[in-house]
Amino acid sequence: MATLLHYENMEIFALALFFISFFGLITSRNMIKSIVFIMVLQTSVVMFWLMLGRVGQDLPMPPIIYDPDMLNDMAAIADPLPQALTLTAIIIGFAVIAIIITMMNVLTRKHGTADWAKLETLEGHVE
Repeated sequence: MATLLHYENMEIFALALFFISFFGLITSRNMIKSIVFIMVLQTSVVMFWLMLGRVGQDLPMPPIIYDPDMLNDMAAIADPLPQALTLTAIIIGFAVIAIIITMMNVLTRKHGTADWAKLETLEGHVE
């Protein structure tokens, strides 16, 4: 029985999710929606990097091997570079989202709105 979410389709799904969230980020007027689209954008990048790290059609083995007999099958071992980049991207993503939420909180308390268009009209009228 064929399913829709094979590993070949996950790369396409990650790219589609990236472009959909990028379009949503550009067209959204609300700060909260922008933050959600940024989070989805980061998740799609992480998903794409993890899919690039796999080898073949099966699930890759972890790059740390405890069994010496498995060292002969180097083609089945996952590439550790996308995994390291993914971990770094997740940590940086949390920090970026925390800073964005803090800035949104300050702007919302100061101006009383989370709408980008209303904040742009207040651009020259900041105390």
